[in-house]
Amino acid sequence: MLAYQRTYEKILEDLRNDVYPVNSLLPPEPKLEEIYHVSRTTVRRAIAQLADEGYVKVKQGYGTVVLKNIYPDDSFAFSRLRHFEDIISVRHASIPDPQHMTARGMYVDLVEADVKTAEALNIAIGTPVYRLQRIFYSRDIPLMYLFDYIRTDFFPQLDKYTNEFWDLYPFLIKKYGVQYKGCVEYISAAAADLVDSQILHIEPGAPLLKTRRVAQCDKGPLEYAVLHVRTDVTELCITMGDNIPFDSTN
Repeated sequence: MLAYQRTYEKILEDLRNDVYPVNSLLPPEPKLEEIYHVSRTTVRRAIAQLADEGYVKVKQGYGTVVLKNIYPDDSFAFSRLRHFEDIISVRHASIPDPQHMTARGMYVDLVEADVKTAEALNIAIGTPVYRLQRIFYSRDIPLMYLFDYIRTDFFPQLDKYTNEFWDLYPFLIKKYGVQYKGCVEYISAAAADLVDSQILHIEPGAPLLKTRRVAQCDKGPLEYAVLHVRTDVTELCITMGDNIPFDSTN
């Protein structure tokens, strides 16, 4: 887990415990740095995530206002579910001909880690990383394309195995003996640019789903991945709560 994610979790815990009541102001940034023993950049990223999820609102020249907290009482389980605190799984649904889904155009090269990649993989900016590019098809329909950024010190000579695997995690687990621990995924809407339109055979400006994933293994960061998904032929299913039936026909 990255520093800002740990800080985000700690502030959420303080919200749960009413350390920062609704309608009050969070302490100023220098005080938050002192409380949570992190840098100002980390504080700002944690606050930005809280703001994105509707817990706080940053008012320039005034402060950061607490809008809501997490309901600790089980009687509020439905409210928590509506606010995405209890997501069980996220999956791609309604993929046409899933039994015919393949990965094509695999290409592995070395690139220098930019700011986001370096932070996700816990390395210095400019460190060489493997970039793995793949396009996923159902028959001849391009559905999505994926960029994986992978540490060279954890997975040496990965570029020698181009086109020797389809699913990345089982391959890394078997070939390099790592243990998968979990991941954090961020999902947003995006408009297709010219590159998207050429790769996915859609019009520029068409709506896409964009996901960013940071996966962890027993060594540390397993990958930083960026995925662009067509929305006209695929659907994202989010399951919240236990024992919820999945119906792909709706």
